[in-house]
Amino acid sequence: MAHGSRGTVILLVLVAVTAVAMIIPAAVGFTLREHESARAFLYSAALLGSFTALIYLANKSRKPKDRLISHPFFVLSAAYVILPLLMAIPLTEAVPGLRFADAWFEMLSGFTTTGATVLDGVRDGAVPRSVHLWRGITGWLGGLFVLVYVIAILAPMNMGGFEVLAVRNERRMAGPALSKQLMIDYSTGAAPDDTLQRLRLQIGLIAPLYAGFTLLLWVALSMAGNPPLVALILAMSALSTSGIVPGAGWEVAPLTGVTEALLAVFLLLGLSRTFWLAGAREHGARLNLRQIEIAFAAVLLVGLCALFVLTYAFHGEGGGVSTFARELWSVVFNGLSFLTTTGFISSGTDLQDGFFAGPAGIVLLGLALIGGGVATTAGGLKLMRVFALMWQARYELEHLVHPAGVGGHGAHMRGLRTEGAFSAWLFLLIFILGLGVVMAALTILGTTMEDALTYAVAALTTTGPLVHIAGSVSLTWSELGDAQRAVLGAGMVLGRLEFLLLLSVLWPRS
Repeated sequence: MAHGSRGTVILLVLVAVTAVAMIIPAAVGFTLREHESARAFLYSAALLGSFTALIYLANKSRKPKDRLISHPFFVLSAAYVILPLLMAIPLTEAVPGLRFADAWFEMLSGFTTTGATVLDGVRDGAVPRSVHLWRGITGWLGGLFVLVYVIAILAPMNMGGFEVLAVRNERRMAGPALSKQLMIDYSTGAAPDDTLQRLRLQIGLIAPLYAGFTLLLWVALSMAGNPPLVALILAMSALSTSGIVPGAGWEVAPLTGVTEALLAVFLLLGLSRTFWLAGAREHGARLNLRQIEIAFAAVLLVGLCALFVLTYAFHGEGGGVSTFARELWSVVFNGLSFLTTTGFISSGTDLQDGFFAGPAGIVLLGLALIGGGVATTAGGLKLMRVFALMWQARYELEHLVHPAGVGGHGAHMRGLRTEGAFSAWLFLLIFILGLGVVMAALTILGTTMEDALTYAVAALTTTGPLVHIAGSVSLTWSELGDAQRAVLGAGMVLGRLEFLLLLSVLWPRS
């Protein structure tokens, strides 16, 4: 296919992958004797496969056109618009009475790794197990998609959190190879277009790791006593930080302590790109910068534990060491889960009288806003951006005490609190502006201000389960109208793509 139509190539490959992925729930459906849902997935796979082949043949000899339409914002936005529509096709046939608008929202929340579900409004027993598997697969594919395009597309544009890392001093020391990649300008095509080559490279590096971690966790969860299909869905949800769990008529036992411990280990992948060797190899920031995210996350979790201990000491109802240890683990697990924007809720969490009950759930909302690491599947502001702002604030306070002092800690850390902090502050302002726009739209559509805040943060940070625990009362996505879901769906996409990518279209580099 023509070099200039890279956007078409990317979309066709994504549609083809979607068609192939539909064969999995079809096979599981036939195995579980869910023949109607299995046929829906099989026919949809055949339809999409044929559609992809026809489009490929029609564009095989197409001449290149204006490269502006191949800007990553348009390509990635098209992926988040088109793919959920196609993924929703089998759901309307597999789930009786499910509207296409509901199916679209379910798939959009899955592919953006938000994990917001409207299937809790479907009557019990109406959702086949193959559909729950498909939900897990869409979230898993969405997580892989994020990892690949962040490192292959956003990192060379100094976006996706890399704008904080690619500071002046680091750029000088990185050598010519990294400098050339960092100056790609898609709006003018001034640099050689190697997008497809970089995508192929990163897929080859990331996909085996991603699939291997998923397989390892699946086996471990199965050995811990979870049914194989449940273990697979949980494994895919943990790796993609989508937080998708079986439900809606599928009676599944609560998470056990061993299951939560295994999930917590793999949720650490959402804290730093250090664990994704491909990203560390491609954009080799110094080790101390990669370790900052892990250390900062540890500080946040330790602070959360200290807050729990103080609360338990003054307001605890007793119960012995075992009760204290169980509740402490619940706090740690929930904190890690929402910091990585996954949204798993510990089985030991008491939503009525527990630590996060009522307004106290805003603590988890704050963790979701901070988010996980750069170049991971986690959403939110990102740990590195928040750390850069705090590092700069610390320097300003020291400067008040010692006006003639000179900041130390090396060139990289100085760059992080200057150019890095400026980039983080810019992103924070844009994020707050987007949050305000989404909240205003929801309020106009009839949502109360408090609920609008919870829904908007859950959408922009891609943490769907947040609505169940962050507000004064537990909320659901199924109670929203179509217009409200459309607004939140747009928020999920913008939260995934990040607002800076949109600004690069409106104000390209000169």
